[in-house]
Amino acid sequence: MRKTRVFFSVITLLAIWVNILLTRKLNPFAARLKSATTTTVTTAAFPQRPDIYCGISERQVDEIQIHVIGWRRLTPLASLLNQLEKANYDGWDIPVPLYIHLDGGAHPAVKEFGENVSWAHGEKHIDIREDNVGLREMWLSSLGDAAKAAGDNTLMLMFEDDTSVSSIYFQWILAAIDSYGRNRRCRDSNLMGFSLSPIRVEELSPPPFIPWNSKDVVGSSFAYLSVVPSSWGVAYWSDRWNEFSDFVDVRLKPPYYNTEEERSLITKKYDDLRLTPEEYQIPYCRSNVWPKSWKRFMIDFMYARGLVMLYPSLPGEMGLATTLALAGEHVSADEGKNPRIADLATNYDYATMTVFLPEFIMDVPVVGLHLARTTRRELRRIGAKFLMGVQEKCDACDDLLRVW
Repeated sequence: MRKTRVFFSVITLLAIWVNILLTRKLNPFAARLKSATTTTVTTAAFPQRPDIYCGISERQVDEIQIHVIGWRRLTPLASLLNQLEKANYDGWDIPVPLYIHLDGGAHPAVKEFGENVSWAHGEKHIDIREDNVGLREMWLSSLGDAAKAAGDNTLMLMFEDDTSVSSIYFQWILAAIDSYGRNRRCRDSNLMGFSLSPIRVEELSPPPFIPWNSKDVVGSSFAYLSVVPSSWGVAYWSDRWNEFSDFVDVRLKPPYYNTEEERSLITKKYDDLRLTPEEYQIPYCRSNVWPKSWKRFMIDFMYARGLVMLYPSLPGEMGLATTLALAGEHVSADEGKNPRIADLATNYDYATMTVFLPEFIMDVPVVGLHLARTTRRELRRIGAKFLMGVQEKCDACDDLLRVW
């Protein structure tokens, strides 16, 4: 009789174990949701705190790279590269390589300039495409190839040719690294990277482009975190970008995205475009109808994972970089004064920025998709809930969910 009870106890335990495994396999996002809603602070809910290790650790970053995308605009490209050349790189003893990426059909003067421009801070690489692939593919392939070659601990700075950059931009990067990412062990696993430009408009709610001032939401803090990715002067960690590359390689293909619908933009308004099935759309988000955009996929990626990016919140809404909002693939020629253009900060040094930044990343204020104050725990909960909804609505999307 005793052997029988032991046998059934073993069978019961095995059944419970199998049920747990099946639940995790069928619903891999339940663990994310549970960790985001638990009241216990654990490394599952929150990655390790930098105050435990970062404050006493040495800076161990493999490389900082600079990438610049250009095409047919010589004057702003030359101005940007001149600003980058003259910037202050004190405090970083490793060479800083420069990668110039020119899309197919680049103006001959742009190509000649890119081939001949000097770069005193490291090796220069020139990437001239034969075919015109567009801005989205230039971003995805340029950083994608660089991240794969770099490994897991390189910071990749990206600038489009209509960007202006402050002479102290690199000091902001070093201050951000030393505060929140000295090495992979202490770097927060939810940190996608560092923005040089501030958010000045709320672009993801209808109606879009409502002016926004970070000081009204995060107060006197020198920086804030947001689930919204940056594209105007930004640094992405190579390991996070590699994960994003795996995701976007799947997300850009049918049935998850319809590139043919992008050609309808000539006859259709944005709101009428059917670029992606409804079950994969971020709720109440304008980026669902952004055509030819790489950033819309980064929004998808960061939203679902609850990832964040560090932004400056300086007096006067100043930035360490800003867009010039010149006419191009995503900016019309008749927009007039663009509210996203920021004045450049020049009156801070590394020591000042390090002192002004919140000491620990857990203390940095957080804003969500529509720039309302929130928490990292809430971002993770929202993202996990969204992915569970995607899983429930689709019958054959395992390949996407595995990388999302």
